[in-house]
Amino acid sequence: MRRSRALLFYSIILALPFFLGACRHPQTGLPSLEGSTASFQGRVLWNGKPIGKATLFLRPLSRPSAREIELMTRIDGRFEATLPPGRYRLRTSPTTMCPVRGVITLSPGVNRYRLVVHALSFLTCRPGEIRKL
Repeated sequence: MRRSRALLFYSIILALPFFLGACRHPQTGLPSLEGSTASFQGRVLWNGKPIGKATLFLRPLSRPSAREIELMTRIDGRFEATLPPGRYRLRTSPTTMCPVRGVITLSPGVNRYRLVVHALSFLTCRPGEIRKL
């Protein structure tokens, strides 16, 4: 009886890392806790018009070596992702537009942002704006 309890104990200890690895967020690889998610929503605009198929890149500041999360805007310029709450480095890559760079903070629940980009010219590239709504 004692031996079977010890065997059960060691089986659980050995299986724990595999279980914890399975409880990671699918996009970020960060630990995902039930009920602790942030919805990142928004729109990318230029002169009030939506920018479709712009790429957004997010990297958690708590894990600088983590893989970047890629999002693409829909044709209406909207984007949406579910991520763990925290601070993220954001950069965009809209075609023929100046990139937007900055840090955003996602708290649990819905987080809405508007990203405003500017047209690329031969002489300048004005930085874009990140507005939390």
